[in-house]
Amino acid sequence: MGRKGLALVIAVAVLALALASAAERHVPSARAGAHAPVIAAVGDIACKDPPKNNRQVCRYDDVAATIERGDYDAFLVLGDVQYEYGRYKDFIENYDVYFHDLLPITYPAPGNHDYGTADAAGYFRYFGARAHGPRGYYSFDLGAWHIISLNSQKCPAPYKNYDVDVCGPGDTQYDWLAADLAASDAECTLAYFHHPRLSWIKWQNADWNDEGELRMDPIWDLLYGAGADVVLAGHEHLYQRYYPMDGDLNIDRERGIVQFIAGQGGESLQPGGHWNHRLVSLAASWDQGYGFLRLKLRAQGYDWRYMPARGQPIYVDEGSRACH
Repeated sequence: MGRKGLALVIAVAVLALALASAAERHVPSARAGAHAPVIAAVGDIACKDPPKNNRQVCRYDDVAATIERGDYDAFLVLGDVQYEYGRYKDFIENYDVYFHDLLPITYPAPGNHDYGTADAAGYFRYFGARAHGPRGYYSFDLGAWHIISLNSQKCPAPYKNYDVDVCGPGDTQYDWLAADLAASDAECTLAYFHHPRLSWIKWQNADWNDEGELRMDPIWDLLYGAGADVVLAGHEHLYQRYYPMDGDLNIDRERGIVQFIAGQGGESLQPGGHWNHRLVSLAASWDQGYGFLRLKLRAQGYDWRYMPARGQPIYVDEGSRACH
């Protein structure tokens, strides 16, 4: 093959790689680039039944109404969107009734309950192209920020000394994320997925991790090595904020990742661990009401605020932080 032929083959290969990468990326509306974007984020949302009067159960209507009253550029859905099994019928009869108007700004990530139906068929059918099926992970830029939605439910196999399935090197998602992070020149990076890397709940010992947390360990290491700033997760039905942490989950105030758990989207509430015995990295925790996380994504930092849903008890956790 001559030089011209070889050059043509290389050009075609590069174009194919670019197109493959673009298939996993989504560019939101131009509206988000006109100012510092403001996002709402929450998971663990809709019951398989209509909302109830009981303050502790099925208040996803109040969460939706409160988000709709705000002027948000994006709604990040942190998994377990529709209980119990993520059936398309339940999406239409429950989640869609209250969250339909938010669909144009919705960027979902799947959770374990969404996979209660084989291959999360109801989830991917309902969200369509926004869900980026069948893999369910993708990235996009929002203002000065690079945003990454990952699928923590689809971790394929044990890795190293883990006895649970994890998303590690050699996994398609892990390798895609490494390439995506390397290609981004954004000043600030936020990743979100369903299972938190660390949580503190009532029945948990200080040195205990469940499968949901361990499965994202290599992903967390990868994000930390790339200088990511924020990770959002659900799974636990409460609100928690952690001090910046390194790859070993030690506090690292200079380069660490701040993790928020926002899993009080409406389905039910879950008690947090006793505050007097909390993890040293736990900065804030609230388990007495439904609500969501509000983030303003500034050019070189962010502001956070916990937002109680309509009719829910008031809780204040807010602040600002610069990007790395």
